[in-house]
Amino acid sequence: MIDTHILNERLKRLEPKETKCTFCKNAYSTKMNDNYFVPIFKERDRTNIIVYSSVKFSKILIGIPRCISCREIHTASVKKSNLIAVVFSLSTIILSFLIFGPYGFYGIFIGLFIGFGGSYFLTKKFVSDKGILNPKEGAQQDKTTQLFIMGGWTFNQPTA
Repeated sequence: MIDTHILNERLKRLEPKETKCTFCKNAYSTKMNDNYFVPIFKERDRTNIIVYSSVKFSKILIGIPRCISCREIHTASVKKSNLIAVVFSLSTIILSFLIFGPYGFYGIFIGLFIGFGGSYFLTKKFVSDKGILNPKEGAQQDKTTQLFIMGGWTFNQPTA
C-alpha cells in the first residue's frame, strides 16, 4: 500500500523510510525521534441522539522526515513565541486593571486573545525567518499525508 513508510504497530505510527528533510530540503534525518509525526484522523462512527452525541474515530501518526537543525528551530520557535506571548498577555491584563480598575476584567479576554494568537503567529514568523517550512506546511506537502487526506482522513480531530 504505502512504500514510503514502515508501520510501527507498537507506537501506532508510520515511520518514514526517506531521510531527506522535508522542511529545509538540504539535510538528512539521523534519528527517528527527530522526525515530525503529524496526527491524522478518520471518522468511523457518529451517534447523534437528542441528549447524547458521540463520535468514534481512527488516529495515526505519519512521520515527516526532519533533520536535527529543523527540529531545533521548530522547538526554539515555539518556546520563544510562547514566552513573548505570555509576557504581552500578562502585561495587557495588568495594565487593563491599572487603567480601568474593576472594569479591567475585560482585559483578561484581550490578554488571552493576544497570548494564544500571538504565540501562533510568532511561531510561524520565527520558523519562516529561518527559511524552513513550519510543521503544518511540511505535513501538507508530504505525499503520503496527501494520499491519506484524499482517502478521507483529516488533520482535525472529529468532535461530537
